[in-house]
Amino acid sequence: MKNKFACILLLSCLISYLAAESVEMAVSSCMTENGVSEQELSSLKSGDVKLEDVKDNVKCASQCVFAKLGFMNSKGVLQNAKVLDFFKDEPLKGQAEKALEACGSVSGANPCDTAFQIMVCLEKHVTEMMKM
Repeated sequence: MKNKFACILLLSCLISYLAAESVEMAVSSCMTENGVSEQELSSLKSGDVKLEDVKDNVKCASQCVFAKLGFMNSKGVLQNAKVLDFFKDEPLKGQAEKALEACGSVSGANPCDTAFQIMVCLEKHVTEMMKM
């Protein structure tokens, strides 16, 4: 019984690790594919660049990440079922459902802008949830 429990625990840790690794690989690949520099990311994170001034390459990197993870199709339509499947364990599933409810219908001028606007909305939503 202990061995079975240990195997299940190991498997769940491995799945979590692989999911985190696949996200990291998608982000790294998309940043490279879209020519996003570390400076651009730093400026965005620090607030030195206003959201309305973000370059298209950064926005398209957002869409690329969503697409590589299967969260968005090439037309910029969010794939809610795939997002929820990725966050299938509680409490993350409940948080993902709330985030999709708040941000899932956000749209932009094109698929890249839509992905970026959704990411901005998600960050605000997560920040507000953490304050509670």
